Amino acid sequence: MSIEHFIQVAVNQKKHAIDFLEQTIKEYHMNELTNGHMGDTPSVNGVHPLALEYGAIISADDPTNYTSILPAVGVELINDSPMPGALLGRGFKVEEVTQDFIDEVTAINMKDRYDNGMIMSDKTLTAIQAMKTAKGSEKLYARRKRYLQDQTMVISMWSDHIEITDMLYLVIHGALKRLMDDFSQNGAKNVTVRGEQALYNYEFGRTLFGSEFNITLVNSIQNVAVDDSLETIKSYEHHFDETGKEGPRFQPIAEDEPYPEE
Repeated sequence: MSIEHFIQVAVNQKKHAIDFLEQTIKEYHMNELTNGHMGDTPSVNGVHPLALEYGAIISADDPTNYTSILPAVGVELINDSPMPGALLGRGFKVEEVTQDFIDEVTAINMKDRYDNGMIMSDKTLTAIQAMKTAKGSEKLYARRKRYLQDQTMVISMWSDHIEITDMLYLVIHGALKRLMDDFSQNGAKNVTVRGEQALYNYEFGRTLFGSEFNITLVNSIQNVAVDDSLETIKSYEHHFDETGKEGPRFQPIAEDEPYPEE
């Protein structure tokens, strides 16, 4: 018996947000809007801008004359907790692993797989192909168990010009409204955006001006185990009675039925 594991996430939200913001902010021509005080695209990273600013000071030969990375935007995942009521995974499914699926994944390089929410190494893919080949005319199956997670990202923007921070706030606010739709189309649910302005920092010898957004969403994370010992397809979902108490541990559903909608 052989088992190979990989992970499938509905939205790789942090990577997706960074790429989306880099492209979208560029469309507003920030160099012109700020009269040349910044380029069309600020530094957009997966780290808080002020942490990077401290890093620039520490790494400089002369800390009093370092090169600032501001204005900059940071995208951070700060909370990842189970969705209330989604006990031990909202759904469980066994499905066939087809050669078409293996071929499709093989055609995607590992970085692009990760960017799109699939955590699968080339070694794992090679092992799955070997399992499929060894099965011959028999079918190969995988167990999928889905977990729903409440996730929160913070998007921070900082500069040493209040006008630039205010303008970035408005531009990013508009971009995030578009990102909400993009997340939803890719499988995330309950996407909301909340902004906070008027943040200040005085630890760098000058006043820095900041703003932040919180993005909350429900993300779907699937643990997938390709198991060459499985011989039948079965799908299950959690069952709860009208009082909210958990009933039978699993309730069978049709083989071709998708995970139940939330």
